Amino acid sequence: MNLVQDPLLLVHVNLFRAGLLISLIVAGWGLVTYLRRGTASGGLRSTLVLTAILFVVQGLWGLLLLATGHHLKDSLHVLYGVLLVIALPIAASYVGQNRRREPLVYGIVGLVMAALTIRAFMTG
Repeated sequence: MNLVQDPLLLVHVNLFRAGLLISLIVAGWGLVTYLRRGTASGGLRSTLVLTAILFVVQGLWGLLLLATGHHLKDSLHVLYGVLLVIALPIAASYVGQNRRREPLVYGIVGLVMAALTIRAFMTG
């Protein structure tokens, strides 16, 4: 069944596209802010919250797909999904009170999340 015939799968693929885009935005924003010797703004932190929510929604949508009879090509897809959900909370705990390091950590985790998003797509 292709995407046109399966609207549930189409939503999951579009969430992938949004997740990849927002991860790259977070990566660029964080790294440029760090290189300019800035600190993380409220806008960056808000984008991080939206990114976390997006990946949780995508994971829940994936569970809906499994519940409706869709099958995974590779079980690694689930691992990548879980890593995407926990990446930002782990990064936030690593930052702690070091405000100078914060944009660098979020920039790097944005790159990692973009890579994980691509790998999840490849194994889905």
